[in-house]
Amino acid sequence: MRIKNKNFSGGYRFKNFSGQPELKLVGAEIPEQVVIPLKQGFGLELPALVKAGDPVKAGQIIARDDKIISSPIHASVSGIVSEIKSIDYLGQKLNAAVISSEGSHDWKKLDDPAPEWQNLKVEKIEELLYLSGVTALDSGGIPTRFASSILAPNDVEDIIVQEVGAEAFNPSLKLLLNDEGLDSFVTGLSILRKIMPRARCHIVLNRYERDFIKHLAGRLGEEEQVRLYAVMPKYPLGRDEVLIPSILGRDYPYGYSAANIGVIVLTVSTIIHVYEAVIEGKPLIERVITLGGPGFRENPHLKVRLGSPVGGIVEHRLLEGERLRLVLNSAGTGKTITDPSLPVTRDCSTLISLIEEPDGETLFFARPGFKKDSISNTFLSALFPFKKECGTNIHGDRRACISCGFCADTCPVGVLPNLLHPYIERNLLDEILLRYNIFHCIDCNLCTYVCPSKIPVARLIREGKERLRAEGMGSEADSAAFDLKGVSKGVEEYRGLK
Repeated sequence: MRIKNKNFSGGYRFKNFSGQPELKLVGAEIPEQVVIPLKQGFGLELPALVKAGDPVKAGQIIARDDKIISSPIHASVSGIVSEIKSIDYLGQKLNAAVISSEGSHDWKKLDDPAPEWQNLKVEKIEELLYLSGVTALDSGGIPTRFASSILAPNDVEDIIVQEVGAEAFNPSLKLLLNDEGLDSFVTGLSILRKIMPRARCHIVLNRYERDFIKHLAGRLGEEEQVRLYAVMPKYPLGRDEVLIPSILGRDYPYGYSAANIGVIVLTVSTIIHVYEAVIEGKPLIERVITLGGPGFRENPHLKVRLGSPVGGIVEHRLLEGERLRLVLNSAGTGKTITDPSLPVTRDCSTLISLIEEPDGETLFFARPGFKKDSISNTFLSALFPFKKECGTNIHGDRRACISCGFCADTCPVGVLPNLLHPYIERNLLDEILLRYNIFHCIDCNLCTYVCPSKIPVARLIREGKERLRAEGMGSEADSAAFDLKGVSKGVEEYRGLK
C-alpha cells in the first residue's frame, strides 16, 4: 500500500516537552464508588433504568433510549446503586448514577459476541456496537440503524481514523498498537467497513512513526478503499475542521459538523473498542487514559473504569511539594479540573498535570531559555535538545501588538487574528468581522500561545463571537454551498452536543 505524505498551512509543532507518556500500561484499582453521568460522549442525556438500592453488574445497561440520538450507558462496576443525583460536570448540570462498588474485576458480556464476525449479518454487528456504547465515541458517533448518529451507515462517504500526535502530550501509538493491538485494530477497521460499505477509509498517523506505518501498510495490503497517510504532527491537526480539508481536500461547513458532510472521524482507540465489542462482547466500561505533564512522578497509561474519580486516579502519582494544575485532554484547550471527585467519562483520553509557576519572572527576557518554547527561535532550546517545560506562566506582561504576524502564520484555518482583536477591543462589532471570517475560528488558542506581546487574542475572539451571536449575526456556513446530511434528524438538537 502506498503511503501518502500530507501537511497543512499554519499550526504549530510541540516538540520535546518533559512529562511525555511512557510506553507502560497500568491497570488502575477498582474504585470504592463510581459516578456515571447519564450523558457521555456523543448523544443526549438518557433516562435512568435503575434506582437507588438496585444491584447492578459491571457491563449492565443502566440508561437507554432508542428514540433519541444516543447510545446506552453501562454500570462500570458491580455493586449497589446508591442514588441518582444531579452533578456539575465541567459547567454542565447532568444526572448521574452513583454506584457503590463491591471491588470485583468481572464484567457482564454482551449477548452473542462473535469471534467469527465475518458470518454475522450487518444488522447484528450494528446491534452489538450500539449495545456496547462504543457508538458514542468521538465527535460524531458511529452510525448504525439505531439513533447513534445523525447519519445512517449508507450516508457515510469517508471514515478518517487518526492518531496524529499533534498535542503537547499524546497517547503512545506503539502501546495502543502493539502486536495484539495491531491485530485488534485491523479487525476493528474491517468490522466498520462492513457496516459502512460505501465509505472510503483514511488512516492518518504521525509521520515520525514511519517504521510502524510501513508495518501497518503491509498488514492492510492493497485495499482499494483504504488509504494511509503520514502527516507532520502539527497542532491542531486532530481537529475535524483542520483534518478534513487537509486529508480530503474538502471545505468544512463551519457551524456544522463533519457528519453533516458525510464524514466520520474516529481515533485508533475507538477502533480497538469496536473490536472488543463485537469479538469479545465487551461493553464500554473502561478507557485507557494517558497521564502527561511534568506534575506527575511518572507518566504511564492507565486502564481506568469509567466513573472513577480523577482525584483517586492521580492522588499517589502527583509530585509532592508543588502547586499543580490538572487539565483534561489538551494542554491547549482543555478545561482545568478543580473538583477531585470529577468522574472519568467516555470523553476523557488524557490527564495533564502542570506545575503552577509564579505570575512573573525577573529578567525573563535576559535568560537563555534552555527549557522554554517559542515560535521565534530566540531561546537556546531551539538549538539544544533540552527537555522543555510546559507550565502555567505566560512569561511576561501584556504589551502593544507589534504586528509580528505569528498569530496569522500559525492559524490553522486562515483567520487573521491580528486584524480581529483590535476591532473587538474597540467594540467595533460589525460586518467587517464577518468578512474576516471570525466564525471560522476553532478556538485552538494558538494565537495566544505564540503572541510575544502576551495579548489574550483567543479570548478576545471568543468574546467577539459571543457578542455577534447575541446581536443576531450568524455563525453558520452557507448551507446552500454544502450538501448537508442529517439535518432532518434534528441538527438543532445536535448542535447542543458539540
